[in-house]
Amino acid sequence: MRILHVIPYMHPRAGGPPVAVEKFIHESSRLGHVSEIVTTSLFCDGDTSALLQRLNGFATTTCLPQRGAGLLLSQTARQKIVERIQSAHIVHVHTLWNPINTLVRRSCASNDRPYVLMPHGMLDPYSLSMKRWRKSAYLWAIESRNLSAAQRMIYTTPEEAELATRQIAYLPKAAVVPLGGDAPAGGFEDLSAQFLNNFPVARGRRQVLFLGRLDFKKGLDRIFAIIPSVLSAFPDLLFTIVGDGSPTVVRQLKNMAAAHGFEQNVLMTGMLNGALKWGAYACAELFLLPSRQENFAITVAEAMQMGLPVVISDRVNTWPYVKESRAGLVLVDNEIEGTLGNSLIMLLQNPCMAKDMGKRGQEFARTNLTWMRATACLLSCYDEVLTDWPEIRPLEQA
Repeated sequence: MRILHVIPYMHPRAGGPPVAVEKFIHESSRLGHVSEIVTTSLFCDGDTSALLQRLNGFATTTCLPQRGAGLLLSQTARQKIVERIQSAHIVHVHTLWNPINTLVRRSCASNDRPYVLMPHGMLDPYSLSMKRWRKSAYLWAIESRNLSAAQRMIYTTPEEAELATRQIAYLPKAAVVPLGGDAPAGGFEDLSAQFLNNFPVARGRRQVLFLGRLDFKKGLDRIFAIIPSVLSAFPDLLFTIVGDGSPTVVRQLKNMAAAHGFEQNVLMTGMLNGALKWGAYACAELFLLPSRQENFAITVAEAMQMGLPVVISDRVNTWPYVKESRAGLVLVDNEIEGTLGNSLIMLLQNPCMAKDMGKRGQEFARTNLTWMRATACLLSCYDEVLTDWPEIRPLEQA
């Protein structure tokens, strides 16, 4: 099968969707399928060439010459998309609110190719509330046609599917493809050592980990608000914050820590990848993600894979998996300001309980939340779509 992934951004700064695309491609390639990518330079900051070099290492990648509204006016962009669609059996569109989706819809219609659409949480009520009037107008004028023409809507959790269908009545048939969070099978001591060698301030200290984009939605303000009360019980505890964000947000967080006198208890590492990222998990006792909204949160699956108990809000759509496996604590979002600190203290005071949670989560994740399982589910969805689709004209030469 030849699969074309169309996504407006593949830069790591964009969060989860680029990760999902890469993982799907790696796993489907292992099974003999061929994937390509069409993207733009969104989120790039002078590093487009380096990004494309990395992407082309595992999938032929086309970066369109324009982005945003300019795509619809670009004859070159239209031509490039048509060429790539003609060489694919199925097209997988990721995310919403970008003119690239309209180009795909038109090109698929004129070339007899089916496409599926994965909104990655963008139809969640919280997401729709951001720039509400602008999104409502765009949905009415443009995006509704892109949604209704898709052969499947692919969601990452049943919770995401339910929330989306509450918002929009005319959505196509749904498929649920839970994502993964594969982690190293062993070598945790080496991973810990690498992390501690790079961040010696963490050596010998108990750590609580947040890993993700530094953004208001992620609930970092909630974490910082409870730090003083937690430190009253555990004065040497280290809150490790892994990820990057806008310079303004980073500065605000650092100023908040300094103003309240707990800067020695907060380690902000910036974005980490590879062994250092896994080392951050390996050194921590607990994983925190009190988000106001998360479509799936790959980091929750990763933490579970690493045997970490997780403390999340019930706005993180993977919460049913955490609850089912008893892998941590799921806190009610509108009560979290009053429960987060006490929940954290309780787990730190009961390390055996926390460790048991981590073991249960690890067992669950290694069976149910892997990229191999996610890709098998996705390929099954593709097969179903292609079985129902009229005979496809012969593929153009790639």
